[in-house]
Amino acid sequence: MKILVLTDTHIRGTTPRNRLDEFPTMLKKKLIEVKDVIEKKEIDFVLHGGDLFDRPDTAPSVVGDFIHILRDFKVPIYTIAGNHDLYGHNPSTLSRTMLGLLNASGIINILVPDDEEIIELKGVKVQLNGSSYHYDLDKSNRVSDYLIKKRTDVDYAINIVHGMLLPRPFPVDLDYTLLDDIKDTEADITITGHYHTGFGVKRLSEDKYCLNPGSLVRIGAYASELKRKPQVAIISLEEDIDISLYKLKVAEAGEQVLDRSQIELNEYRQKKLAGFVQEIKSAGSFNSLGLNDILNELANNKDLDKAIKDEARRRLEKAEERLV
Repeated sequence: MKILVLTDTHIRGTTPRNRLDEFPTMLKKKLIEVKDVIEKKEIDFVLHGGDLFDRPDTAPSVVGDFIHILRDFKVPIYTIAGNHDLYGHNPSTLSRTMLGLLNASGIINILVPDDEEIIELKGVKVQLNGSSYHYDLDKSNRVSDYLIKKRTDVDYAINIVHGMLLPRPFPVDLDYTLLDDIKDTEADITITGHYHTGFGVKRLSEDKYCLNPGSLVRIGAYASELKRKPQVAIISLEEDIDISLYKLKVAEAGEQVLDRSQIELNEYRQKKLAGFVQEIKSAGSFNSLGLNDILNELANNKDLDKAIKDEARRRLEKAEERLV
């Protein structure tokens, strides 16, 4: 059995200001190369790590262009919802998004927690689990999304989570989970997206792996993106697990597609933001600047009822829908 893994395609119809090329055109070229790899490597199905779209309400005309390419994959595509696929980072809004539409139409298949998909091909039986992005993912001491139970009647278990799973602590103040924290999972392979730079293939133990090939696109103007070449991963499941990385030939060098002046500007902004965050923390008890995080902290401080917090989140989602 062979599986192709990609993540964070961020399908959109416009070019980010950090890019020097025509972004939608280049993304189509990348996905067409992925299609060719699927055919040449005789891939059985595709796993996508989330953020298929760059926003939940991507224009139908743009979605239509990319649907033709996804259909040409001619193998099943399993995915989860990333934060960019949802309104207000809330999985309950999925039915109102373009990702939800593709799922309802059968073009893709969305994995949901506690409802594993079983695939049996070529004498190999695989269990697929998935967890979309949500408010509490990667919060302190919360690792349940990364921990799954492996059924006794399968050969391999794969878990896909759109979370900030990292091999080492991150220098920037944000929520993340370390590989060391999920060693109790029974998944043979844990796949993540969200962290665009990726970390390739890491071993959790002698027979457990973690995989993040990195985003298929380079949107942020950062030094790490300048050096990175977009890639996909190919998993071969037979008697043993074999994972290889395939760098896309059509992807150009970072210097050709990313605006270096924007990289320098972003580095300056990051330093200023870090100082601002530190000032905010010294003046109060907020641990982040995200709307949902601030809402949670305010609610906890005021000991508000859960129903009130849920209603506040609902109104934030509605406000975001009107803005986008």
